Amino acid sequence: MSPGEVERRDNEFVRILRERRLESVFQPIVHLASRTTIGFEALVRGPAGSPFTDAHTLLRYAYRSGLVVEFDWVARAAACRAAMAAQLAQDQLLFLNIEPLAFGTDCPPDLWTDIETAFARFQVVLEVTERSLDRDPRSLLEGIDHQRPDVAGIAIDDLGGNGATLSMLPVLAADVIKLDQSVIQSGPTPAVMQIMDIAYEEAERTGATILAEGVETPAHAAFAQSAGATLAQGLYLGPPAPLPTAFRAAEVPLSVNSEPIARLATPFDALEGRETSRADLTYLTALSNHLTDRAAELVAPALSLVLLPDPHLLTRADRIRLALLAQRGVVTGVLGPGLPDPPATGVRGARRHDPALDGHWATLTLSPGTASALLARTVPGSVGEFEFGVTHDRRRVVAAARSLLRRLGAGSAMVDG
Repeated sequence: MSPGEVERRDNEFVRILRERRLESVFQPIVHLASRTTIGFEALVRGPAGSPFTDAHTLLRYAYRSGLVVEFDWVARAAACRAAMAAQLAQDQLLFLNIEPLAFGTDCPPDLWTDIETAFARFQVVLEVTERSLDRDPRSLLEGIDHQRPDVAGIAIDDLGGNGATLSMLPVLAADVIKLDQSVIQSGPTPAVMQIMDIAYEEAERTGATILAEGVETPAHAAFAQSAGATLAQGLYLGPPAPLPTAFRAAEVPLSVNSEPIARLATPFDALEGRETSRADLTYLTALSNHLTDRAAELVAPALSLVLLPDPHLLTRADRIRLALLAQRGVVTGVLGPGLPDPPATGVRGARRHDPALDGHWATLTLSPGTASALLARTVPGSVGEFEFGVTHDRRRVVAAARSLLRRLGAGSAMVDG
């Protein structure tokens, strides 16, 4: 396109957004065993006849123009209005996409009434897209926890389509795990089996529901059902379309609430109820080194997080090891007083010093099938003595990881398109 055409398209997108002219179509979500429609996912569309009729183009221009947050709210409001106009049955789930960047932002005043009314009337499941999923863990976790009391569930989109989704899955406490269409359409390859194993582990641990996306043929449906997916969506089960004008009660009532994860003030609080020990700096350094040596072999998807009470404990060898982990796609973070941000190439640091973590020490790794954490804090009034514990209890390690991730600064954006 010429520069003039590019500018015209940019202006047209902004005008559509400001005039609130986004529309919605809805794809059925089906209970595989009974083939009952139990809900719908709202999919954003632009005005008919415009260059912005598909979601991918709309999102590309939203990010390009820096208006992704406003776009997110306008799209949500359009879906809510359409669901209310069609009188969607209250026992049907309503899946609404939300961009991670929009979590924690204020709704434009002119859209609030529609959104508030719909959220009170329907069983809304907020679907977190994979875009920017690991860009800003603090804002993401805060946003999910803020929204959770007001919705029927939180869904994580496109599991398997992005390494960051797999790495962050354990700490997001998803109620619905949506398998990327590539998982369902590729068949039982080794890569797909790794993704399914991760999904099975998470679903067993939390009670999350597995949903298969991209079911476009009878073979896809058969594979999804064999893989243990409870729900599915795709062209074979129903294309995106306006909502029907009449609904019948779902034959298979479904609750998508998973078990919540405790919110901790400090990672050490994950040891509550456990017996702890005391040790000096020499012992804890040796123990921490042992755990970091084991973590050196991690590959994505995985998390490696370190909290240090003294910046001198982060050696040059540590920086090199952590940078290599980040280079391999492991979500990696190091924080503590006096440490730079970033502490190493590709490694997350903390933008602000949090006095609540002074004197605390944590060495934590989390990957499929593996969870370990050394958690320690200085003994008040002592010189170089720490109270500590080591846990391999996955729930405790996940809770400690969430506590640390809330302190990490934003990393580089991972935007598709």
